[in-house]
Amino acid sequence: MKSYIYLALIAVLSLFSCEEVIDISLEDAEPRIVIEGIVTDQPGPYTVTISKSVGFYEDNDFPGVEGAYVEISDDMGNIDVLEDLGNGEYQTTSIQGQRGVNYTIKVKVEGETYMAESQMQETQVAIDSLSIRYEEESLFYKEGYYFRAYFEDPPGLGNYYSFNVYVNGEVYVFDFDGELIEDDNFWLWDDKFTDGNIQDYDFPHTLEEGDELYVELRHLDRSTYDYYRTLVEVIDGGGVAPSNPLSNFGDTALGYFAAFSVTSTEGEVE
Repeated sequence: MKSYIYLALIAVLSLFSCEEVIDISLEDAEPRIVIEGIVTDQPGPYTVTISKSVGFYEDNDFPGVEGAYVEISDDMGNIDVLEDLGNGEYQTTSIQGQRGVNYTIKVKVEGETYMAESQMQETQVAIDSLSIRYEEESLFYKEGYYFRAYFEDPPGLGNYYSFNVYVNGEVYVFDFDGELIEDDNFWLWDDKFTDGNIQDYDFPHTLEEGDELYVELRHLDRSTYDYYRTLVEVIDGGGVAPSNPLSNFGDTALGYFAAFSVTSTEGEVE
């Protein structure tokens, strides 16, 4: 997730009259620790990255933080102290993600301790199939092939998902009016209005004959979904003021720690 934007700004705004000018400094915020880590039900090892945020107007290049103590544990008594690979990357050595298990990460670095938890959903939700269709140029579509994913949401509210899409082994790069956009390579969905139904998710990717598709469905907990949701809002410029995505580290660190199950499927445009 290194390509995503963290805004190193924590602003507390008082009430002002409409005649006053609010001058917010976007360059004075102190760098903050950024922790990004996942555990899945797929075979490990899993990686945690630790870096520091940069100023609002600086390049999106976060310096890695080395020398941290990183530990991932579960509610079955397993504890894994991660190996420091250098440049801010840390890797598990023994723990294996399992559905229905709660995971906790503990990071000790620069005299501070950061902790977060994530519950891997017990039910694994699989992509049933993909359908691919051709659309001619119209008011709603550019000419090309489009695809749709089908899956069945289990009964009971509180299921959250993200899709990740790769075309020919690479992250799909969108071209909106001549502007290439790479950041939005995940698509979010929840079952608030469609609980327990067979779902079809339509993607805006424009494909060509011969393209090979790889689509991944992640079954998320609420905290991870909220992180992704608010991250999309930051990337898309939503909100009335710069802000950081919601983190399950609370106000102590930026980033997220997530445990989720993964299913995937493949397809080809013929």
